[in-house]
Amino acid sequence: MFGFFKKIINKININKQDENNPEYRIKFAHRISNKRIKYVSERIIDNKTGEVVDTIIGKNGFFNINKKSEISVYCNGEELFRAFLPDLKAYEFLSLEGVVMESVDLITNKYRQIIAYYKYYRE
Repeated sequence: MFGFFKKIINKININKQDENNPEYRIKFAHRISNKRIKYVSERIIDNKTGEVVDTIIGKNGFFNINKKSEISVYCNGEELFRAFLPDLKAYEFLSLEGVVMESVDLITNKYRQIIAYYKYYRE
């Protein structure tokens, strides 16, 4: 019976290891790079209380990928976040309305988690 389920899973091609593959991370970053940003927030966890606080750090922006394999998030003409693509952990919302990005920020040299919400365009 379990062999039947293994065949189905192989046909669906579910592979969780892709998220840890640098090639997958680069392809994912290129896929989201053409999206425009409505606003960006940073998620900070308070060490004393354990509370999670989201703070808006920018509005009206875009993603940029440079030749050094780095992705940057720009809002209002300033760079808010920059990360090396193979090290970037990024997850899109189930609603596909935004993305959570986690990595060491190359600007501040600190581990940061930012959330970018896409602009919605009617077609």
